[in-house]
Amino acid sequence: MTNPHPPARIRHIVQAVCLAFPLVAAAQTATPSDAPASAPTGTETTLPAIRVKAAAQNESATGPVTGYSAKRSATATKTDTPLNEVPQSISVITADQVRDQASPNMQEALRYTAGVRNEVYGIDNRGDYFALRGGSEGSVLLDGLRLPLTGWWGVIRNEPFAFERIEVLRGPASVIAGQNGPGGVVNLVSKRPQTETAREVQVQLGTDDHKQLAADLTGPLDAEGRLLYRLVALKKDSGTQVNHAVDERSYFAPSLTWKPAAGTSLNVYYQYQKDNTGNTNAFFPIQGTLTAAPNGPIPTDTFIGEPDWDRYGGERQRVGYQLEQELGSRWTVRHNLRHDRTEGYIRTMYADWWTGFVDATGSPDANGRYLNRTWYASDDDSEVTNGDLLLEGRLNFGATRHTLLMGVDAMQAKWHKVDYAGGAATPLDVYNPVYGSFPLPPLTVSGITDSRARNIGLLLQDQIKFGERFVLVAGLRRDRAKLSTEGSSISQDDSATSKNLGGVVLAPGGVSPYINYSESFEPVAPATYETAPGTTLLQLFKPKRGRQVEAGVKWSPENERFSVSSAIYQLKETNRVTTGLPNGPQQQLGEVTVKGFEIEGNARLPAWDLTAQYTYMNARETTEGAADHQLGSIPKNSASVWAVHKFDPLGVPGLRAGAGVRHIGNTSDGTGNNTISAVTVYDLLLAYDRGPWRLAFNVSNLTDKAYIATCLSRGDCWFGPQRRGVLSLAYLW
Repeated sequence: MTNPHPPARIRHIVQAVCLAFPLVAAAQTATPSDAPASAPTGTETTLPAIRVKAAAQNESATGPVTGYSAKRSATATKTDTPLNEVPQSISVITADQVRDQASPNMQEALRYTAGVRNEVYGIDNRGDYFALRGGSEGSVLLDGLRLPLTGWWGVIRNEPFAFERIEVLRGPASVIAGQNGPGGVVNLVSKRPQTETAREVQVQLGTDDHKQLAADLTGPLDAEGRLLYRLVALKKDSGTQVNHAVDERSYFAPSLTWKPAAGTSLNVYYQYQKDNTGNTNAFFPIQGTLTAAPNGPIPTDTFIGEPDWDRYGGERQRVGYQLEQELGSRWTVRHNLRHDRTEGYIRTMYADWWTGFVDATGSPDANGRYLNRTWYASDDDSEVTNGDLLLEGRLNFGATRHTLLMGVDAMQAKWHKVDYAGGAATPLDVYNPVYGSFPLPPLTVSGITDSRARNIGLLLQDQIKFGERFVLVAGLRRDRAKLSTEGSSISQDDSATSKNLGGVVLAPGGVSPYINYSESFEPVAPATYETAPGTTLLQLFKPKRGRQVEAGVKWSPENERFSVSSAIYQLKETNRVTTGLPNGPQQQLGEVTVKGFEIEGNARLPAWDLTAQYTYMNARETTEGAADHQLGSIPKNSASVWAVHKFDPLGVPGLRAGAGVRHIGNTSDGTGNNTISAVTVYDLLLAYDRGPWRLAFNVSNLTDKAYIATCLSRGDCWFGPQRRGVLSLAYLW
């Protein structure tokens, strides 16, 4: 039996986190916050120009945050609410943190966050893959509305530079988020027009021939501040740690906010994104990655496809608006509408991990250097429309204050597979690849070609504040989801009622103990597999359900810019779908139970910005008769610390140095047969701000640790990210 207690080095990290926040805060608040040291009499001190954001007391749930410590959020309630009044576990990753860590994608933006497993498929670049609280892959929201996977392939990944905040709500959250995985949701909060002028142009150069140009411009267009603008744009041309796999992106996102009168706001936006990448995942077998192979380990930079035609990506256009109208002093109506159109494509290969090593002809050979390959290719497009209509009322009844929320949201999606093809390809020597042996065959339509999804949800929620010391949050939601396929009589129609109930005690000193019960509901899309050449069957599944009980404590003093939160929980999930062989049937597990503990802290102090977390997850299948194994890819213990020191108090204004350490504990393939060793990696930041200029140098995985991120029960393994260096130069005015 695995030791359920954290290792000594993890316990030491937790103890250090718990002690560091109050001690450092007390020491640094002995003088006025952010005040420069007094200059000697008769001298004059000139400090570099800096851009100042809104103070913490003026923070909104969707606005910018200075440093890493946010005070408000709308992710858990759809209302602008102080975090210490929310009886659920939430993390807010600010744009400042994303910038300081030079996060190139969503997985890396989440790497210092409690309860998140961000390398469930290693360096796979086909989507933003992560798991929350040991549950199935987390659902993603954009400004509170769900982002479904668009199409079979060619999913356009999210660009971290585009967001003001990345917020992680852990645990079942269907009352607010609708259909979502039991582990929680990640809500991406877009950069919106601001009332104060702020402009930035940034250039990046880095390893793997990385080149990037980005801009973020915002401010008023008229003297009265009724018309505001924002333009976020990015152009990236880069390689990856895998040979022949490029990473290219074009992103352009203008938006306008119009405030014609007090209490009225309309924000309209357009986004264009085009991605073109190569395959960074290979589905390599356990032998040669996790275990020894006759010819040594497979090199981590091996490209499994054909450089002449391997590619992945697509083009997405998004248009929408956000309308808010106050109805007197107590009621507000909000309406959001968004439409996405995506055209995606994939041309790639994967290794036939189940056959093992072969010779040059593809015949089994235990001492072989070759792996058989399977090719697949598809063109598809999708259209997804999301919208909601919310009515919020702030009412008083006796000694209680209510924030009442009533609403409806809906989503309609259409997926069309233009063409598809796949099959066996030629073997590849993975130790000395020679390409060009397999030209791309023609594509033909095969199997399901068109699908439609229609979802609708009704929401009722009340946040009740009793005096100044207790908050009760109660929510109820009814969802219905329908999925149909053209040319087939089979359709899927699911519905569910979800509940959420929690309470918070607002104790003196900013301490807020809480308790919560929440539920989730998520339909599972049908799967197709071939029973014989030319014969494809459709496999239907039951919806996934999640139920969780959570208790925790948050500490966030009102006039201080730091916060610490901890939570203990038990999450039960039913009807999770297993991953199987290509073109093979899948199964739904019975019950999965996750018992866990998390502690996380963030601080913005005169000389420090820091974030730290420790996560313990005991995640197991608890169906009667099931083997007692930790779920695949989920570590029991993980921890991280990221700290940036500002040298201004030492007389070197503008200079900052930061470092981070991330520890991911042992994981397994979920069968108990293969264990993936724990890994600790280090990150580095050196930055210098002078006037309008900002220069920064980031290194992730400083020691260039080569490691296996995960192995799946079916027998394939995935590499983790290796060392990456980025030099950034920005001009702000």
